[in-house]
Amino acid sequence: MTRAAARRWRSMGIGIGAIAVALGAAGTQAQIVLRSPRDIAVCLCQDQTVSNLRDEMELQKQVYETSKSEYDALAAEAERQYAELNINDSDAIAAYRQLLERRDVAEANFKLEAAPTYAAVVARYNQAVQSYNATCSGKAYDPDALAAAQNGLYCPR
Repeated sequence: MTRAAARRWRSMGIGIGAIAVALGAAGTQAQIVLRSPRDIAVCLCQDQTVSNLRDEMELQKQVYETSKSEYDALAAEAERQYAELNINDSDAIAAYRQLLERRDVAEANFKLEAAPTYAAVVARYNQAVQSYNATCSGKAYDPDALAAAQNGLYCPR
């Protein structure tokens, strides 16, 4: 082997060794262990808050989707009936006006109640998740401190 080839192999070996050391160091980062029952209680309560908000968000999502479906169906029906409306038939016009009133109520319910309520719950949920991630995510709990934290745990709402 020539000297140039030997140098290339050595430099590749050094490069591969450096990569292996870097990967090993990245893979062995020490996990933070919470040892204070108070700190663990904060994380347990934040986790409970995230769970409660997730449930509330799912419920509000169903309300939102039901409200949107109702409004969309009435809006589509109003468009369909308008295309077929006989302007010389007073009963047909009265029925169409009632349909428009129902559509308008459904639209107001969707836009003024269901959508803003759902958006507010999603925002609270996202804020709770962000707070939990900043404070507790990826941390382990000391078993003795966890037991102490769980004993009489009270999470304000």
